[in-house]
Formats: sequence, C-alpha cells, structure tokens
Amino acid sequence: MNKNFTVIIAGGDLRQIYLAKYLSAFFNVKTIGLKEDNLPTEKDKADILILPIIVSNDGVHLNAPFSEKPVSLSSLSSYVLPEGTVCSGKLSPEIKQIFTGAGLKTVDYFSREELIIKNCIPTAEGALQIAMEEIPTTVSGSKVLVIGYGRVGKAVSHLFSSVGATVFTAARKYSDLAWCETLGINGIKTEQAVEDLGKYDIIINTVPAVVLDRNALMTVSPEALIIDLASKPGGVDFDFSKELGLNVIWALSLPLNVKISNKRFSKKLSLSF
Repeated sequence: MNKNFTVIIAGGDLRQIYLAKYLSAFFNVKTIGLKEDNLPTEKDKADILILPIIVSNDGVHLNAPFSEKPVSLSSLSSYVLPEGTVCSGKLSPEIKQIFTGAGLKTVDYFSREELIIKNCIPTAEGALQIAMEEIPTTVSGSKVLVIGYGRVGKAVSHLFSSVGATVFTAARKYSDLAWCETLGINGIKTEQAVEDLGKYDIIINTVPAVVLDRNALMTVSPEALIIDLASKPGGVDFDFSKELGLNVIWALSLPLNVKISNKRFSKKLSLSF
C-alpha cells in the first residue's frame, strides 16, 4: 500500500464510487463531486486525477450527478501536482486544454480499443434491462430493429438475438450487411429500415445522427419502445417524438444503472473507506 501516492476520483456515477473504494486499499484516495467530498490538502495534492467517462455536459462543469453543488473543471487542476496526470474519457480539445494548459498530462480511456469493445457489453445489457422493464411482453419473440452495426450495434444485436428476439440490424455498408447475414442476423439497409418502422416492437438506435426524424417517427407504432444509445446529439427528433406521445428513452452513459435513486443502492453510495 502506497499512501504517499494520492489519487483523486472526481464526479461521475456509481462506477466512480466503486473505483474510489477499490483504489483506497492501495493509495491515498480523495474525492470531489461525489456524495461526500474528501478534498486533498496542499500537502497531499494528487499524482493522478481520474475523471468520469463523460467528463462534462456543458464543457464548463464536472459531470457530477451526486454532488449538491457544481464543480468547475478549471478548479480541478489546483488539486493536482505539477506534471500530474489526468485520466478521462472522450476528452474534447477544449476540455483537454483546461488541463494541459495547467501543465498536466492527459490520458483518454477511449484511446484503448479493448476498453471500447468491452464497454459495449454492459451497454448492451443496460439496453436489454430497459427493454425488459418498459415493454409489457417478453423481449423473446419481439421484433427488434437495431440501427447501426458499429461496436455497440454489434453487441446489442447479438445480445437481443440470444434472448429470442427477432433482430433486424440496419446498416449502410454492404460489408456490415454481409456480416449480419453470416452471423444469422437479418441485415437491412438503413434507408429502407426507416421508411416503415411500424412492424417493430423495439427500436434501438446507436448512430449519433438524427436518423429517426419526423418522417420516420410518423411510421412508429404507438406501442413501440425506442431506446437511443447514441451520444449527443442523439439519433431521434425528441421534440417530435414527444408530440406523438412515443415512448422514447435516451439512455446516455450506460452501463450506469438507470435507477441510481433506487433504494437498493442506498448503502452502496457511502464513501467510507
């Protein structure tokens, strides 16, 4: 155990809380923007600052849903030693500049391909959980459309297929459609898929562009569930879907459990190390 090495866990969701507890067995762990702040002093500034995968929602403040007060990104550098390291995910050039401008090194989780791929599995499981909670029937036997056959689209398609859903995967590339056919999934061109969405019970979008526009949404069954897994700006015309009364869930930041306020997590939110 090296208590002379200080790590700050800042903001984020349950994953950050679990990480703080785990690392506290090895290092001097401080926290900012979680349920209970344990700020470092001038004497124990951090060697490493660990930020959440989604750093910020506005480019100015830390993504800290458990914090009672906002935490500015610019304030975090003052808690880190000169030439310390900041670890985070999906660092925009503007946010990266906040830290590099203070003389700190940055490491982006998503420069590691193996992490990106493995992160797709719990994302797919989170989507399955949402589907199981939201639809009145079983996922098995449902007709599911997955839009996009990137990393997340692959994981979602295969998981829903494995639990008995009839899965159609919409893709633009013929090579992706060939992979779908080879692996026993119904491949369909994206343009063709969004022309008539009425036959699907569950529609899952993974494309970070508005593919479910007004024209597409007009064809969706009122009983259908739409799950958008895409990062901002999302793939759904959310305003129009609301006008239509459609059940749309924009599931940002999976695999965070979508019910973080549930009583079954109340004891786990304590930061007592």
